[in-house]
Amino acid sequence: MDILIRQDFTKDEIKRAEIARLEFRKNRFTSGVSHLDDLVTLGKAVLLCDSHARKFNAKTSKYEKHPAENLRRVIGNCDLCNMPGLHTLFVNSSDAVEHRRNWERARTSMEYGTIISN
Repeated sequence: MDILIRQDFTKDEIKRAEIARLEFRKNRFTSGVSHLDDLVTLGKAVLLCDSHARKFNAKTSKYEKHPAENLRRVIGNCDLCNMPGLHTLFVNSSDAVEHRRNWERARTSMEYGTIISN
């Protein structure tokens, strides 16, 4: 995978972008389970196929399915077996709380918003 670099990036910014790209990137020596452990340790979102989602203990890992109904099943590659398809998206519990708050804020602003016509 290559990264696109803007013309005004400095050498330090390019180096930081390269490090961020390689952060816990699964290589050929890393098993799927250790890659999953790395993602859980970092608190990143986890994408799992149906067979691995059944085995994943989300409560122990302090994870839950994405709060938005339309984002619980997404298309992508499983983080364990790397198979493409329709998979379940798990997010860290603290991130899920933030997603719910954002939705509540949006709903409140829609409810109390005023319509101004010219």
